[in-house]
Amino acid sequence: MNGTQPVKRMGAVAVDPEATTVRAPVIARTVRTKIPATAPGHLFEGWDEVRTRVTDAPLCALLLDFDGTLVKIRRRPWEVRVPQETKRRLDRLARNPKLFVAVVSGRRRQDLQTRIGVPALRLVGLHGAETDGRNTKLSRESKKMLALAQRTAIQRIAAMPGMRIEDKGLSFAVHYRGAARQVASAARACLLEMVGPLRQWLKVFEGAMVWEVLPNEIPGKGAATLDLLRKLPRGTPAIYIGDDGTDESAFRALNDQITIRVGFSPESQAKYYVRSPDEVLAFLSRLETQLKQA
Repeated sequence: MNGTQPVKRMGAVAVDPEATTVRAPVIARTVRTKIPATAPGHLFEGWDEVRTRVTDAPLCALLLDFDGTLVKIRRRPWEVRVPQETKRRLDRLARNPKLFVAVVSGRRRQDLQTRIGVPALRLVGLHGAETDGRNTKLSRESKKMLALAQRTAIQRIAAMPGMRIEDKGLSFAVHYRGAARQVASAARACLLEMVGPLRQWLKVFEGAMVWEVLPNEIPGKGAATLDLLRKLPRGTPAIYIGDDGTDESAFRALNDQITIRVGFSPESQAKYYVRSPDEVLAFLSRLETQLKQA
């Protein structure tokens, strides 16, 4: 992505079943997500399944991550811009009576609104914490521990070369996209040491060159997508597209649906993959054409 190598996983880190979530290094036993029996196949090779599900159903849910999915990841997230053609296509898809379209992201919901600017889209921010007219309520203790962890991260990690702490209100993120491998490894160890004693209140999601520290009250994308589908007619088929570990809980939650990972990963729980955000946009174009023919 920017030439920085991914940080090697630490053997003593436990993984939360809700997402690719790292727990404290004090936990002695590593809990691993079961590797699927078959690796994801390329989406366009499985187009017959997409066509059948879309044409046979009166309504289909299209659920999309943002960074790394609809847009390419940038070293500075605040510089991300959504091309006008992408906005127009999302608007047409969202207004199609055969589709329910939502963006499910780790970004703040207001940030998504500002960058995408498509009123017909449903937006879910902060891994499910922010939805239409409703935010997750945090306990007093969770707020206190989150503030403590963020202050400590600013004191101990922010000064490391290439590291950046992002305040998201109900959570915070530790970005290491600009850091050297050794620096990122040291920052990871420091973060896990900090969050370890607070695991009763906090968890850490691993994304694309970022660690997201969230209160346990924030459910993750898997729970968020199931909540969206519960509000649709029973049996509505779903298509979910995401690019990193924070999307794996959604892939697992929707294991009988069409799930797509951006970037091939043999360990992904997604059924299909595409190579890049450009192929995501090609898929959306093909889906739009298919809907016109249905």
